[in-house]
Formats: sequence, C-alpha cells, structure tokens
Amino acid sequence: MQDTKVAIRYAKALVGLSAEKGLLEQVFQDMSLISSAIGMSHDLQVMLKSPIIAPERKLNALNVIFSNGLNEMTRLFLRLLMKNGREDALGLISKHFISQYKELKGITTAQVVSAAALSDEMRKRILEILNKEIAGTVELETRIDPELVGGFVLNIGDRQLDASIRSKFSALRQEFNTNQYAKQF
Repeated sequence: MQDTKVAIRYAKALVGLSAEKGLLEQVFQDMSLISSAIGMSHDLQVMLKSPIIAPERKLNALNVIFSNGLNEMTRLFLRLLMKNGREDALGLISKHFISQYKELKGITTAQVVSAAALSDEMRKRILEILNKEIAGTVELETRIDPELVGGFVLNIGDRQLDASIRSKFSALRQEFNTNQYAKQF
C-alpha cells in the first residue's frame, strides 16, 4: 500500500513536470518502454529490488539497457529515484505514469479476452460500439484465453461484460444444481 502511494506521487510529479516543460509525449514513450522492459524481464525486476546492488550500479545498468533514447528528463528522473532509494518502485511508477497520462488525454483502455484471436473486422466493430458509448479515445488491448471455449470477456475500468461460453456453462451448472423443481434424492 505504501509503495503504491509513493509510486502515485512520483508519477504525478513526473506528469506535471513533463507537461510543464512540453515533454509529456516523450516521457510517456520512455515510461511505456520502461514499463514494458520491467514487465518482461524478471532479472530487471530482481536487480531493481535488490538491496545488495548499489544504486549507482542500478543506474548504470538502466543507462546501458535504455542507451538509445531516453529523454534527458527521464534520465534525470531515474537519477532522482536512485538518489532517494526508490528504484524498487520504478515499475509501479511507470504504470501509474501511463495511467495518469491516459486519464489526462481522455484515453480509456478496454481489455478483451477471447478464446481465439479477434479478426480485424471484430476489433473494428468493438471499437465502433465502445466509441459510441464512451467519451474520448478508446484503446483496445486483446488477450487470448483458450479456457473461455468461445465468446469474449470485455473489461472497461471496473465494468465487465462476460459473453463467454465458459460463463454460460457455469450459469447452467448452477441453475441445474439449485433447480427447485427437481426431486432431491
């Protein structure tokens, strides 16, 4: 909980400062890259959280990993994190930065989990429907889960539409188990 509060504060400060300096788009690209790298690399996560590795070495490692293109403001921000001993929160900070950026820009992210890959036509149709219902820009993230059997699950913020075959089977199973009209043996 405390880590989340720290991450939100750092992210908010970085959003504010980068917007003030006119570098919001560049810093957003950097934070997206950092978030992706940390999410995909367990070794990077371990290195950032390790109390044994000196902050200077962590900063040097990050400079090598992201050598081709972090904005100077992002590099200064990383240096500040290392100086303050908050490098372990970098993954969370980058995620909160991205979410605050999207909120500022009016971008809503919708996640669609389906049993098979969505066709381009289906993606387009889902986006059209969501754009009619939601103000601003809608960004669609997709994931495949073969356990759904068929259909899809759509998540937008705290709302969920479950149109999967798995949930329909589950509802039928529950209805059969609680059927009041069947004689219990």
